[in-house]
Amino acid sequence: MISFFTYFVGNDSEGDDDDNLYCKPDPSWNFTDTCNYIQDTAACGAGGYLQWATFVFCCEDRVDKWFIVAGGVLFLLLMFMMLQSSADDFFSPNLSIVVANLNMSESVAGVTFLAFGNGAPDIFGAIASVLSSPQPKADLALGGLIGGAIFVTLVVHAAVILTTPFKCSIWSTLRDLCFFVVTATLILCFFLFFDQIEIWQPLTFLCIYLIYVTTVFISEHFKKKMKANKKEEDGITISRRSSVIPAISIIDEQGDNESIRKGSVIRRRSTAHHHNETEDQDGLVVLHNKVYHRDTLRSRTETLRRSVAVSKDGVLTRFFAFLAADYGENEEPSTAFKIKTWIFWPLVTLFKLTIPLADAPWSKLLAGIHAVLVPQCILFNTQFLLFVPIEGGPGLYAYAPILSVLLIGLILCVTSNDEPRFYKPIYSALGFLSSVVWIYFISSEVVDVVNMLGIVSGINQAVLGLTLIAWANSISDLVADVAVARQGFPRMAVAATIAGPLFNLLIGFGLPFTIAKLQGDVVQISLNGVNLIMITFLFISIIFTMITVIVFRGHLNRAYAALLVVIYVAFLILIILSEMGILVWI
Repeated sequence: MISFFTYFVGNDSEGDDDDNLYCKPDPSWNFTDTCNYIQDTAACGAGGYLQWATFVFCCEDRVDKWFIVAGGVLFLLLMFMMLQSSADDFFSPNLSIVVANLNMSESVAGVTFLAFGNGAPDIFGAIASVLSSPQPKADLALGGLIGGAIFVTLVVHAAVILTTPFKCSIWSTLRDLCFFVVTATLILCFFLFFDQIEIWQPLTFLCIYLIYVTTVFISEHFKKKMKANKKEEDGITISRRSSVIPAISIIDEQGDNESIRKGSVIRRRSTAHHHNETEDQDGLVVLHNKVYHRDTLRSRTETLRRSVAVSKDGVLTRFFAFLAADYGENEEPSTAFKIKTWIFWPLVTLFKLTIPLADAPWSKLLAGIHAVLVPQCILFNTQFLLFVPIEGGPGLYAYAPILSVLLIGLILCVTSNDEPRFYKPIYSALGFLSSVVWIYFISSEVVDVVNMLGIVSGINQAVLGLTLIAWANSISDLVADVAVARQGFPRMAVAATIAGPLFNLLIGFGLPFTIAKLQGDVVQISLNGVNLIMITFLFISIIFTMITVIVFRGHLNRAYAALLVVIYVAFLILIILSEMGILVWI
């Protein structure tokens, strides 16, 4: 048994000295040697504009060096705030309207585009870790994905159940858990039998995701068909809904505009169910952590559009009202909420000026500003600003104003102060593109800072991924899912705690590593102690939930939730012991 275990678990020290995988400057080196090593070693570099590792290790003054580290930590907090704001307030709303324009069925949209909106920080974090760095940081990417999956399936899942014990949808839960087991098994096999990622491996994950979407679509189709037949037998007339309605704002019954509230519009599949509700719940959306019925949102949205269309406010008034700080649904916000809003206001304003937002009222002035700023912003965020397309010529930054002039001319000639006919489809597509490049840019800077912290502290990249990155990306899931559960929709929240991490693993592993292999990159992996612990506890979280659902027939209580938290604490303790060298792997 010991020989079998030894065969599969490699010695951590073997990989630590490999500069192709890890950046580990020797403390005995002098300043010049250390600085040269950091600048010349691919594993020490990252893909952002700010090379934090170089700033730290090429600074001679010891005090200044620690000020740089502290500045990096503050900068990391700022990047995490920007990441959540760009994903929740700009990426997801534009993506929801794109889905609505495609007239996509709700079940398919829920596990494709809208799941992508939920998992954008995790997925783009993995993409940045693998693609933006000179040497793909597979440990950091997988640490963030697997660590995030463990946190959500244990801690967030437990928080939902502690909020409201309930009976889950057995079939839907077991279906997602079975796909989760297959995914975790493949990850384990890749680590056991390969020392680098082959292109067929991430492609397999993408194929599994397609099978999962097909399974969800078929199961939801038959579920709705059975529900329709039952209602017809009972003599109830049903209305068929086939697309996701992008709920963009809420106004009161008299039609008075309370405020335009932008947020993540996520349609959960028909797993939502209130304990005492008997009405049809196929049309539910989640807006800023609250659940609304689609019909209500549709009528209120149409009222808002009419009120905007007849508005007599001037162009400047409407423009500055759009940029003003928004307190959301809080009629009398607390002092703490006001402080938080004003802290985020500069970031939100920056995004409003550089990311077209389709659910905002039409503004000819704002469209002109977008025509100027968006092309330059896209070039900057993708690091193509200084790219020279013609030898001897200027960078792309010099060509972007030509596009801006053409767009401004088009806006002046073919639009008026009234909303153009194709405003929302065009703006949602442009907003989707702009928010994608913003999230990628922010993720690249996050990877850069985390890489520096790992080199300075000597902490394993996987550990940083499963803590810093996983926790930061999963806090929004914790807040949103608990809020939805408190409204009486625990099934919806629990479905998100299982299907969300599954989507992130399949796409977060499949997409970036496929692109990396197509580019010819060598992506090395190793089954060290931390990776083994992560994969083991991923299996434990999945199988424990699966056994509980089967044995207790879907009834999830607080004792089960408390055990989930205990499992996560045990996971962290083993990670700490392994990283400190107390738990030594042969």
